[in-house]
Amino acid sequence: MISKMLNIVYLIALIVCVIFLIRTVKDDRAAVPVVNANGTTSIEVPKIEVSASETKKFAADKFEMGFRLEIRGKDKAAVSKLIGDRRSVIFENVKALDIPQSDVEQNSVEIHKEWTYRNNKRELVGYVATQNFVITVNRKIDAAALVQALSTEPDVEIQRTSAQLKDVDGVQSKVIKAAGNKAKAKAKDYAEGVGASLGRVLQISGDGGNIYYRPIRLRANGLMMAKSVMMDGAAENAPDESAIADSVEVSASVRVVFELK
Repeated sequence: MISKMLNIVYLIALIVCVIFLIRTVKDDRAAVPVVNANGTTSIEVPKIEVSASETKKFAADKFEMGFRLEIRGKDKAAVSKLIGDRRSVIFENVKALDIPQSDVEQNSVEIHKEWTYRNNKRELVGYVATQNFVITVNRKIDAAALVQALSTEPDVEIQRTSAQLKDVDGVQSKVIKAAGNKAKAKAKDYAEGVGASLGRVLQISGDGGNIYYRPIRLRANGLMMAKSVMMDGAAENAPDESAIADSVEVSASVRVVFELK
């Protein structure tokens, strides 16, 4: 009786092993034995490697502008006072456009001496006071209006403007997914072309969500705008929006290795 029971147990165990082997062979039917140079054997899975990239352009919804205020004079105290007075002009223009002061960043005022050399002797020419500002607005028309207004100020240099995006993570995600889908579609076409199908993702690497800002330097442009304003009058001269970039490019690339079945 005990012997009969043991035989039944052995038979059940044998059936389980056979089923397991069948499933293993079925799952790894694409695996191919490969003899290595040192005589050992390893299992290599047929695979395909593809690369894809994607670039999308998005409408900018944030505009960042850089301004520089520079005052020169022979008296240090006078220069310090004057740059304070001129700074208020920037904030008056900001207020006139309903731009919150919280969107204006400014560094500390820097004052340094300016020297010249005559007959191998250093002489003090005067003092130079500078202060940099970064102002952010949400609308292109506001950026153009501020650039136009400050271009008429002789002590203000318009250094740059750049179109940017508020939801950087969101647009990066869209472009990365688009690059991944493009890679998968390409791999599927290759696989179907040879009568195979795609299996698991064996490896993936990528460079995703690079954002290409195109800052525009408006110093010369600002001078032309200033001349136009002085000739025609500021009230009759609408802000030149064409001088402000309005889009941002985001790109991603991916390399994927798929198993072939």
